[in-house]
Amino acid sequence: MPRPVVLLVVPMAEERRRIAQEKLGSLAEVLVRSDLDDATLARRAPEIDVLVTGGFPRDIPADVWPRMTRLRLLQTVAAGVDHLPYDVIPARVTIASNAGAHRIAIGEHSMALLLAAAKNVVRHTEAIRAGKFLQDLMGKSVRGKTLGVIGLGGIGGEAARLAVGLGMRVVGINRRGSSDAPVAWCGTMSDLDRLLGESDFVLLSIPLTRHTLGIISARELGRMKPDAVLINIARGKLIRERDLYEHLKANPAFVAALDVWWQYPRGEGRPFTEPFHELPNVVMTPHVAWAVPEQSGRSLVAALENVARFLRGEPPRNVVDREEYAFEGG
Repeated sequence: MPRPVVLLVVPMAEERRRIAQEKLGSLAEVLVRSDLDDATLARRAPEIDVLVTGGFPRDIPADVWPRMTRLRLLQTVAAGVDHLPYDVIPARVTIASNAGAHRIAIGEHSMALLLAAAKNVVRHTEAIRAGKFLQDLMGKSVRGKTLGVIGLGGIGGEAARLAVGLGMRVVGINRRGSSDAPVAWCGTMSDLDRLLGESDFVLLSIPLTRHTLGIISARELGRMKPDAVLINIARGKLIRERDLYEHLKANPAFVAALDVWWQYPRGEGRPFTEPFHELPNVVMTPHVAWAVPEQSGRSLVAALENVARFLRGEPPRNVVDREEYAFEGG
């Protein structure tokens, strides 16, 4: 039987190459996309068993996909998989996400957004820059308040543990209706209204699928407390953009803290179509919850360990159900 071949379509600095050899060297031949010109890639394509991608496999030319006749696993380094080119990935290929690998960095960023919103950090910063010293703008205490986590998985569970450390009560929902996170209760998605109604802060940490697209609309926003804080570190399209804008405009005590967006400009421009930048009750970061130096190594190690499981004949973790992502824009 030929030796398996793994193609890494991710940035591979020297240390990352060392990690790849450590994790996979005894199990497969490891190729790095940046080392291959298009002609060499096309020649080696029929030998490739596993493709490891950052989630945006643009570095694979369209005419190479049909040549990867031995491809059996596509492993992402990213956690989200709603943007993968499902139309070109052969149906026989198992797709595995990197769910949970980003939980530390994104869990921390969730708390940063929560505290920035609760303590009016951005508004105070802007006021001082404008020469104003506004000590009458009151913040919120988080101790004793309830955080509702929609998507109580790896990231949601990490956020829950951090929130409990701040003295918060945490409740959550996921598809299973169970979790080992320190929560007062964990329900299923059918408990969404209950969660929204009793939460002072709501965190979205759920994948974007055809079932969760637009899960937060005017109806759900209306069920939240008038002075609640909505934090989104998952995907922008979980929330209906127009509905959120109108709700923020009509309810100045309500705050949105957003790291993910409905559109993505390249360097210049704004990541929304509604004028959120004109509202004072929005905290915004440019999809950087993952962006800490340590995260790159953590994500790669988790992805390669899953590939190693597959190469040893063990079932890979975090297998994606393609039907969940059969929606426009997915």
